Amino acid sequence: MKMKKVILNLKKDRQVYVFVIVGLLLIAFPKQFAGAAPYILGITALLYAAVNIFISLKYPDAQTSLGDAVIKAVIGLVLLFLKEGSIAVIGVIWAVQSLHEVADEIDEYRETKHIRVVGIISIVISVILAAMLMINPFEHFSLHIRILGLEIISSAFVRKKKQVVEAKKIPATE
Repeated sequence: MKMKKVILNLKKDRQVYVFVIVGLLLIAFPKQFAGAAPYILGITALLYAAVNIFISLKYPDAQTSLGDAVIKAVIGLVLLFLKEGSIAVIGVIWAVQSLHEVADEIDEYRETKHIRVVGIISIVISVILAAMLMINPFEHFSLHIRILGLEIISSAFVRKKKQVVEAKKIPATE
C-alpha cells in the first residue's frame, strides 16, 4: 500500500510512466529481479542508513530516527553478506510488512465502521500471500515480485482515473 500512496502523490506523469515500466519489467523478469533483490535492497538500506545517521547527528532536532537508521544498516549488511541466501530474510520482512498494512486496514475499518467487500477480499488475499511468503519464501518470491509489478501498474491506472475524476469536478475557466 505504501507504493500506491507514492504513485498517487506523484506530481508529474513522466514519473508514473517510469513506475509502469518498472512494473512491466517486474512481471516479465521476476527471477532476474529476485536475484538482484539482495543487492538492490541491501545497498538501498545502507544508503538510507547513512543519510539518516548523518541527518540525526548533524541536526538533532530533525524528524529522523538514529535507531531506525542503525537497524536499516544492519539489515543492509546482512542482505549483502547472505546474497541470494537472503531471499528468506527479505521474504519474511516483506510478509511481516504486508501483515502490518493489513492490520492498519482492519483498524481503519473498525474506526470508520465502513467496510467494503473488496476490502475484505483484499485483506484475505494479503494474509494468504504473506503466509505463503513466510512458509516458503524461495518458492513464492518470484510470484510476489510479479504481484508487486501488477500493484505498481494498477496504482498508476488508479492515479490516472483519480486525475480524470478530479478534472471533471473542477469547472473549466475561460
